Amino acid sequence: MNYNEQFKELFLQMKGEVAAVASASSNRLGTVQESYLLVSNYCEQVKAASKFESPEQEVEFFKKIRPGFEAELIYFGEVYYILSTLPERRSEAIRYLEKQYVPIRLYQQRYQLLYEYWRLGKSDFDQQLFSRSEKNIPILLSSPLPLGDRNATPAGKVFAKFRAYDELHGFLKKEISRLKNKEDKGSSAIQWTATKAALVELAYALKASGAINNGNATIRDIATHLERAFQQDLSQFYRTFQEIRIRKNSRTTFLDRLKEKLERWMDNTDLNSKGEGE
Repeated sequence: MNYNEQFKELFLQMKGEVAAVASASSNRLGTVQESYLLVSNYCEQVKAASKFESPEQEVEFFKKIRPGFEAELIYFGEVYYILSTLPERRSEAIRYLEKQYVPIRLYQQRYQLLYEYWRLGKSDFDQQLFSRSEKNIPILLSSPLPLGDRNATPAGKVFAKFRAYDELHGFLKKEISRLKNKEDKGSSAIQWTATKAALVELAYALKASGAINNGNATIRDIATHLERAFQQDLSQFYRTFQEIRIRKNSRTTFLDRLKEKLERWMDNTDLNSKGEGE
């Protein structure tokens, strides 16, 4: 197992413990506080090597590994603050939550070019942005970057906040929808009975294929539509996608199974059938 692989395993372990904490208590504020402390302890274990085996390994650590852990810490810190200061009256709580979108948008605008770099998955300037040895940061920014440290580059800290705010956006959207009581109950005749991870895998496949709105729909648009159609909570779709990306075997297990099942169905379906039979 190489240097970064151990942290990928550690991340999955952390996520499992966070999920266990969430399922063990109905006290949301207490759960978030416990999750924050748990993630904080894990972050302490994620240290940069004094010397990496390759430039690629160094970039991966500062661009993905360390920001992944930091994003979880930032996310739970923000959620704790929001829940602990949330007004009791329903109407005031909705207005308060809606205002929390403002700092998210401002931060994205402050580092707009870097935000686009992150959203589009670019890698052109990775060596300059995510290497301790590089001093010449490309002119991608209109605001100074935060200070880095031995475990995080300045751009890595910004990426961590992008990831945290992406999760926070989903949390706010879900909370506002819950308070407004506008969830579409839909029909109980059709229910999603596979895992949420499978639905997230499908959402990203639809995005990658450009099958929705000629490829112009965002992954959030697609996830929201699937969420409403199947009454599933996909507010943490980005976090789930990160787990899918680092699967040891096939990263597209659900899509692989769909293809296999469809081909078998076709083989077993009579040519004159409409495809409804077994």
